[in-house]
Amino acid sequence: MLVLGLLVTGLSWLPARLWRGAQASWALALWSVLLCVLAGPLPVLATALLALAAIAAGSLLLPRGPVGLQAVLGLLLIAGTLGWLLTLPIHNGWGYLLACVALLAIRRTQVTGTLREAASHWQSAVAATPRLATFCVIVMGLAAASCWLPTLQYDDLAYHLRLPWQLQQQGFYSPAPEHQVWAFAPWASDVVQAVTQLIAHQEARGPVNALWLLLLASGLWQLAARLDAPVAGRWLAAAVALSQPLTTALAGGMQTELPIAAALAWLFALVAGPRDGSFRFWLALAVLCGGLAAIKTSAAVMAVVPLLWALIRHPWPSLPRIGAVFLLGLAVAGASYLHGQALAGNPVLPLLNGWFQSPYYAPTNFFDDRWHSGFSPSLLWQMSFHTDRFLEASAGGGSFVLVALLGPWLLTLFNRGTRAAAIAATLVLLLPLLPLQYMRYAYPGLAVLAAVLVTAMCRVNLRHATWIAIGLCVLQLCFQANAHWTLRYGAIKQTLKAAGRDAPLFERFAPERNLARAIRDTGGPRGNVLVLDPTKSFFAEFGTQGRTITWYSLPLSQAAAAAAQDDSGQAWRALMQDEGISDVILRSDTVTPAQRAALQLAGATHRRTVRQAEWWSLPAKNTP
Repeated sequence: MLVLGLLVTGLSWLPARLWRGAQASWALALWSVLLCVLAGPLPVLATALLALAAIAAGSLLLPRGPVGLQAVLGLLLIAGTLGWLLTLPIHNGWGYLLACVALLAIRRTQVTGTLREAASHWQSAVAATPRLATFCVIVMGLAAASCWLPTLQYDDLAYHLRLPWQLQQQGFYSPAPEHQVWAFAPWASDVVQAVTQLIAHQEARGPVNALWLLLLASGLWQLAARLDAPVAGRWLAAAVALSQPLTTALAGGMQTELPIAAALAWLFALVAGPRDGSFRFWLALAVLCGGLAAIKTSAAVMAVVPLLWALIRHPWPSLPRIGAVFLLGLAVAGASYLHGQALAGNPVLPLLNGWFQSPYYAPTNFFDDRWHSGFSPSLLWQMSFHTDRFLEASAGGGSFVLVALLGPWLLTLFNRGTRAAAIAATLVLLLPLLPLQYMRYAYPGLAVLAAVLVTAMCRVNLRHATWIAIGLCVLQLCFQANAHWTLRYGAIKQTLKAAGRDAPLFERFAPERNLARAIRDTGGPRGNVLVLDPTKSFFAEFGTQGRTITWYSLPLSQAAAAAAQDDSGQAWRALMQDEGISDVILRSDTVTPAQRAALQLAGATHRRTVRQAEWWSLPAKNTP
């Protein structure tokens, strides 16, 4: 990756010398071209259109706000609104396209003015420290390199893709918690993915994550500015946070921590600004806090910390306006929770099910004991060097921020200008780790705290701070591949070799995705699709037709456990008939003799094999 960074640095230097212009701008243009080539031009254009529409929506709340803040507010407003409409059959790409264009047409004057102002701010920020600006852009591009990859990560293939593919396939969302227990989990980030996927008529995860990264970087830059960091310190604050290895892992998937970090950075920047008791300020605060709750339940807990800071720092609005602010926050946050309570009896299913007793999950509180090592004073040190104990990663694949910047953290406590932000960011970092010591949950707090610590360091000695920050960025980039197994096995290098084609990456890392595409190419599936592998439940992209025998589906996992007791295969055959299965995807190394026998009894036909994954189709009589 460092070689790629040096290559982009050289390629951006040449046009800057020949045709003038800032090298940072040329580097940003090169990264954008690479994203278009490797992730696809249509997903990039769809994401750009949504970003502009989000700016238009966000400008309704803060007409004079920074472009990044307007974009985040707009995305959260759009996702919060659509969340209430997901189960209605009104979702299609052309409708979303027309809605975005109409919103832009209505707000064209405001959006044009905002973009002009953003371009002016970019030019002045780059001109102030051109070399550090270029360095930050290179770091940001390297962190975003996993945006070039197709969707390959486990949770995405088992869960996150389900909502976008349902909207694309049938125009509405059918939660069906009996088939996916996380069906009512906060869905705002998946809704954003769905909008771009429908407009582009193909997955757009990479460009959407690149947008979240850009918004995160701009939010951290603005936070550092609000804390009186010099311009160089603002660039370094963003670079240090984005260079964390975990950033690249998150950019390669659909996990919620990346959008949480972007929204949280802008929430901190908003609260850290000049004292403001205006109605618009509190409405923006409500959207950010409500949006965080709409992305993830634990993010709502994180949002409480900057909210309390805002209540202490800023004048309160009048009582009627407080009511309006509260209602707006609930409207943005509440869709998934209300749907979960109304349709499944648990607003946070499968969490706290020992209390809510929803029939769609065991009557116990969901708890992943893989990541319960205990909260201790050495936890952050252990996470830095023994990352594999706290994340699906290798040693050093998380972050070195807390180890490298422990000294600046102590400095922040004695500096009045950064003390409140440092305490708030530290609490945001630690709160999610109290019940579960899972490093991914720490990322949003790490990103914000990194910006605060770099700011404190730069305010004391800019020259020394610059070299420390650059060294930390290089160190973290060296461990980038340790953040996820696909990165460690060369996924980015392979996508460069494949020139953006998904099939070679699917074959190497998720062969079931090639089989899913083959099923769609033949006009299927005719009925439901059963994924038999007990460890790789990659059924999300089949939408309402996907079935798994894992814990994601309580009824099917129980039926599968019963069928496994029958060696003849008759029980498995009956299960397939009861579920209306037309296609089966299995892995040759995990399929059982009874399952093979069931396929033979059902008269199944072998259609295709990709590595160890096999696709079998069942005769029409098996499908109701």
